[in-house]
Amino acid sequence: MLFVTIIVFAVLLLALVLVHEWGHLIVAKKAGCTVEEFGFGFPPRILSKVWHGTRYSLNLLPIGGFVKIEGEDMQDPNPGPESFATKSAGWRIAILAAGVTANVALAIVLLSLQAGIGMPTLVTAENGRELTDLKTYILKVAPGSPAVEAGIKELDRIVRVNEAPNPSIEQVQAAIAAAKGKEVVVEVERQGQHKIVTVHPRENPPPGEGPMGISLGAAGLARAPWWQAPFIGLQRTGEMLVAIIAQFSAIISRLVTSGSVGETLTGPIGIAVYTNEATQMGLPYILEFGALISLNLALINILPLPALDGGRILFVVLEKIAGRRFPGKIEQVTHTIGFVLLILLMVLITFRDVQRFF
Repeated sequence: MLFVTIIVFAVLLLALVLVHEWGHLIVAKKAGCTVEEFGFGFPPRILSKVWHGTRYSLNLLPIGGFVKIEGEDMQDPNPGPESFATKSAGWRIAILAAGVTANVALAIVLLSLQAGIGMPTLVTAENGRELTDLKTYILKVAPGSPAVEAGIKELDRIVRVNEAPNPSIEQVQAAIAAAKGKEVVVEVERQGQHKIVTVHPRENPPPGEGPMGISLGAAGLARAPWWQAPFIGLQRTGEMLVAIIAQFSAIISRLVTSGSVGETLTGPIGIAVYTNEATQMGLPYILEFGALISLNLALINILPLPALDGGRILFVVLEKIAGRRFPGKIEQVTHTIGFVLLILLMVLITFRDVQRFF
């Protein structure tokens, strides 16, 4: 399973980076710019090939990708007609925003495919017979209950109860009822990691809590007709964008009020852990996870911060407001500083991920 997770993680990373940079490449060529290099990862270079005037390269550090466009640093005193620097503000903004647009488009495609294969949906009395691949989750854990003592947490997925794999809610309830005053072995999955615990259900639990002190729920897959799938993918992409923006707002609010972002930010290690969890749950969950990461990448890149696409767009907008171009050296230094700070932030997030997951 580890090998499969590694393959899925590598393919997901490759797809996200290539789609983003492919967006820049296509629009830059459409604008008449010379694209000098299209790279996956950052140098030193491992392999490369020149095709139709553009060098396509595979680089040693797999932490992103880049498209090198003639004149993008705005420092050439005499830029040619195929230089980024000579293009109109509209074309430059279009080129810079194309990566973000491509990531949003990728999310729409992934969620459309998922709609046709099966969307994760909460089980209700009305849809229970229509859903497939049902999975049981722990929705709530009562304070001081046997579940808390065993280390069970909310949103854990129940993988096994005693010898029953992937049990239904009814099977879990039956196993717990039969083990009152004894013990029941429960295997749960949390953030891609499995944990086996022994729980001692109470014979006389407090009212409304049950022997283990847990509340259960189930989710399954709902398939849509293929002709509806693109519309559902578009709709779910919009809903997911709204949710991510709300989460970003909450992160900024916590940062301002408490100086902490909590545990909502994660880096490559965290993404690998969640990829493992999605892989174990199946293709529909991989597609949704891929769409989620693609939209997060899009929103982060459009932020008006140095070294990001949004920061470069901000320079173009300020140039139009001021009525003149800023010296290329100033913009380059600003983005270089921003890039260094982003790398430091990634190192800090990775260090915290190591502490959090290991």
